[in-house]
Amino acid sequence: MALLVLATLALNCLGGEPSAARVGEPRRLVVMVDERGFESWPGLYELEREFEARHAGLDVVLLEQGGAVGQQDKARFLLAGELQLDVTRIDVTEFGAYLAEGALVDLEPYLRADPSWSAEEYLPVIDGLRDARGHLYGLPSTFTPYVMYFNRDLLRAAGLDAPRAGWTWDEFLAAARATTRDSDGDGRIDQWGVSLTQWLQALSPWIWQNGGELLDEHGERALFHEPQTVAALEFVRSLLHVERVASFDASFEVTFSQGLFQAGRAAFYGPVGYWETYRFKYIDAFEWDVAPLPRAAREATAIAMTAYVVPRTSREPALACEFVRALAGPRFQGLLARIGNGAPGLRSAALSADFLDPQRPPRSEQVFLDVLPTARFLPPLANWRAIADLCAAELAQVLLAEQCDVAQACQSMSRKVDQLLARERERAGLVRLRAGSLEASFALALAAAAALGLALFARSRGRLERGEQRAALVLLAPWSLGAALFFVGPAACTALLALCDWSPLRPLSDTRWVGAANFARLLEDPSFHASLRASVAYAATSVPVGLVLALALALLLREHSRWSVLTRTLVYAPSLLSPVVVAVVWRFVLDPDQGLLNEALLSMGLDAIPWTRSADAVLPAFVLMSCWSVGGQMLVFLAALQALDPQLEDAARIDGAGWWRRLLHVTLPQLSPVLLFNLAIGLLGAFNVFAQPYLLTQGGPGDATRFVALYLYESGFRRLDMGYASAIAAVVFTLLGLSTWLLLRASRRWVHYAARSAR
Repeated sequence: MALLVLATLALNCLGGEPSAARVGEPRRLVVMVDERGFESWPGLYELEREFEARHAGLDVVLLEQGGAVGQQDKARFLLAGELQLDVTRIDVTEFGAYLAEGALVDLEPYLRADPSWSAEEYLPVIDGLRDARGHLYGLPSTFTPYVMYFNRDLLRAAGLDAPRAGWTWDEFLAAARATTRDSDGDGRIDQWGVSLTQWLQALSPWIWQNGGELLDEHGERALFHEPQTVAALEFVRSLLHVERVASFDASFEVTFSQGLFQAGRAAFYGPVGYWETYRFKYIDAFEWDVAPLPRAAREATAIAMTAYVVPRTSREPALACEFVRALAGPRFQGLLARIGNGAPGLRSAALSADFLDPQRPPRSEQVFLDVLPTARFLPPLANWRAIADLCAAELAQVLLAEQCDVAQACQSMSRKVDQLLARERERAGLVRLRAGSLEASFALALAAAAALGLALFARSRGRLERGEQRAALVLLAPWSLGAALFFVGPAACTALLALCDWSPLRPLSDTRWVGAANFARLLEDPSFHASLRASVAYAATSVPVGLVLALALALLLREHSRWSVLTRTLVYAPSLLSPVVVAVVWRFVLDPDQGLLNEALLSMGLDAIPWTRSADAVLPAFVLMSCWSVGGQMLVFLAALQALDPQLEDAARIDGAGWWRRLLHVTLPQLSPVLLFNLAIGLLGAFNVFAQPYLLTQGGPGDATRFVALYLYESGFRRLDMGYASAIAAVVFTLLGLSTWLLLRASRRWVHYAARSAR
């Protein structure tokens, strides 16, 4: 968090006034719109060259949108730092947040001034990018209604026809029952009726079909607790736990990996969007197609969409709007249609052979356009990324837990969302922080650190001692300067932000004062309490286990040095891997349905364990994962063991002490400083675990792995509540500092040093 504040302050200082190009600077247009990896880059380069040719002296700069944890993080840094960004691409679930924070340019005046402009050229999905006045703030890139994918071969084998428009929940359930099978009679289902998607946007069609709504008509009150919504979620839950026709594999974080449907082991897959055709087009083992979603009281589906927008930091908004029109124009929309990135928002491209290509699956591609009359967005003026995060724990409980009170979970979701909506309404009335306050806190912190250093230096006595300290200060100066600039100053700014409300979509100059309100929220926030409990439980388990394992390996390598070099390399190598790589590897090991660990258990006649799906099993799974990276601690222990005085151990051996007594009374006391070091470092590392829960479980099931680092990221970057995230950082920093101080105080009783200072 401190480094984030430093980066934002630096960018803010460099950014300056975004409204117009600076005098003497070359004109340029900064564009950040990744589309399906690098496949669209040739088209983007061609568009760039043509645009530059039409506007002499203009330089179009294409930036990659990826590179951070979330695709929009880089754009938010530029917005917060007031650096130039003229065109970017956002998800429609974030449109409401960008609009509410004043982060987007109103395109309506520029579009109306162009006689060639006509909104009728676009499909009705363009209306999802309008504000309450009807003004357009973006143009659609690609979109997709949620549909149901099906395996035509499995349906034929069960004697069933392909689903047709207007089919019902009852027909869907009957087909799922008929295609769910335990082929070998071992009690394990090896062919599922449906691979059921589990995130909020995918669940919303079930709610709408059953007559429920998510928010009221004004977008001011949540309706998750309404009977129709509760009944819809109970139906979805019954597919998983009562009927047992639905598999658990289709969470959002694994939708781009090999799933049961892709493996030919599920008859249906959904609700899900067009993006799956991109990877399913390589399937040749069976015939697949798409159908509209089954209906209940009414037909309904959700729309996912990305859009091109002009951020408020654009220095050439008129030119940026023109470039947006080119991106949403026939040539580039046709390219996206051929790539298979989604249905183009431009009507002519969506109805062309580039999209409706009979030579590639699915054969019923027209379905994505046919369902549009009953398709709808999540209410576009709400911050649905934040709402989805708030509801994630309850939805995971509804879908994954063996026992769950669905009505109570829905009440909890409504309460959380109501609180979010109320806070967003209150933001406009908050008082802005005085200009330069953050910069002043940064400077004061640096001055205080310098004064403290000088005070410590002034305490020295004697010419010799003063000379030694002067030499030490010179040698420590680079580290001290780095610590001051990259920790002390940013930490002071973070502490100030903890008393404020600030979104990374707004400049730092628009920081609002809230006092202790963020800390009061922490006291009442069950998700923060759960994240703190999860982190404490993980640290209390993984740190001792890691220490014992690392010490055991070090002792083993000392006793058996013949294979020491090879073994050290094998044990230490995993600790060099990126946490992202570690998480990806362990996803294949811990997967509840197809994981290597469960396959090994089943081969031994033991029951499979739902490692990442059960709140009881997921923490041991993460502790097991942490044991894979004890190589660094092992090397520290091994180096310390090799430096021990062998005479003490020889004397104990001569006195008749066995291996255990020598370890307990001779080896461990000498290792106690190293043990303290590894314990402190392990404790800090346990509270900073992020990549593994982010990639493996997204904090679930429930809040079981929503560790504080992940919760801080979700609060700051996904819910755009950086003030609250700063309060979390301040509390965690205080708790860790207190824990470290208590550990050091207690260490006086059990840590033994070979030599002590005369003073």
